[in-house]
Amino acid sequence: MADDQMSGGEMRQRLSWGAGIAIGMGVGVAMGSALDNMGVGIGIGIAIGLVFAIAIGSVGRRRRPRDSGEESPGGESPDQDDPPSGG
Repeated sequence: MADDQMSGGEMRQRLSWGAGIAIGMGVGVAMGSALDNMGVGIGIGIAIGLVFAIAIGSVGRRRRPRDSGEESPGGESPDQDDPPSGG
């Protein structure tokens, strides 16, 4: 049964959440101990863990190439950001 194996994206996502939780718990316990308030430390650790999990998970993703003829979401053409050449 080949369906039992995880895809590469799913494996990367699980790894990123595991690493984020581990980093966040370490930082949270350290901050809670330093501040003498474990509740605040755990809250800070959760926030830091979330940031690391999202950052680690987005590292391997590929970006879609931008076509020069399409408009950007702001309504401007991508070529309008370039300064005009002297002439």
